[in-house]
Amino acid sequence: MDGLLLPSLFIPIFSSLYCISILGMEVEADLRPILGSSLVRLDSMRIKQIQNHLVYSTLDQLAILASQAANLKGPLTSCEKLVNSDHVVYLKWRYDEERAVSILLGYAKIGHKNLFLHDMEQKTYEGSMLCLLDFYVHYAEQRQGHGKEIFDYILQMEKIQPHQIALDNPTVTLLAFMHSKYSLSRPIWQNTNFVVFPEMFAALNSGNCPNGQKAPDGWWRPSTPRRFGGGSNETRWLDSAISGHPSKGHAMSCPVDADQTTEGTLANRANQARARKAHILSSKPLW
Repeated sequence: MDGLLLPSLFIPIFSSLYCISILGMEVEADLRPILGSSLVRLDSMRIKQIQNHLVYSTLDQLAILASQAANLKGPLTSCEKLVNSDHVVYLKWRYDEERAVSILLGYAKIGHKNLFLHDMEQKTYEGSMLCLLDFYVHYAEQRQGHGKEIFDYILQMEKIQPHQIALDNPTVTLLAFMHSKYSLSRPIWQNTNFVVFPEMFAALNSGNCPNGQKAPDGWWRPSTPRRFGGGSNETRWLDSAISGHPSKGHAMSCPVDADQTTEGTLANRANQARARKAHILSSKPLW
């Protein structure tokens, strides 16, 4: 990686000088010269610049605890993954001067994703939005406001509102946190296990958020309505939808019932092929 020592940075180092306590996530070192303030934003470039085995290993250990708390097969976050992605970690920590140790309290990982979402009325939307991909506060430090400080710092740095963040497969604890701290109480689960809230769609429909803020950049709802699944739900497709979409005829603007079963899909394709052939045969020759 451009001459950096990244391949060896992720090997845990346990020495008599630096001791990592997994239970308390304590590091027998002063990380203030390395991390700076108690709330720090770590993107891929900042991770590369740190060049410190101790920080890498302790952050990876905290991510392992997060995965264990959520009963996951493996951690969602690691320094190696961060270096090779555009994700960002917001880390909260403190330095205990009496004991001369640094304590990692919790972190949140965010990233932008292009999502297809539906609201309460089953209207569909597409756009790029900020997603909360991983969120954890050490169990010994919970219920002390650390999670709220981390989330508020994200909102401040990213300049967004709480309802403009999609939650990736949130736990019951995280949903309760969003309800308690930000009054977001009606989660809308998506097929992809992301969760959004009605306040986001209200902002899109009105063109402005309830607080006067604009809707997230990159979001839109095209004005041409289309029927999907026999007309049971109203879906709004993109203006740039490709020709031959299941809900449209192939370049002839003739509607085709969009049966989503395997047999229905094959039948629709056969019907479209016959319609195209008939259209070609009935066209006026060019000579």
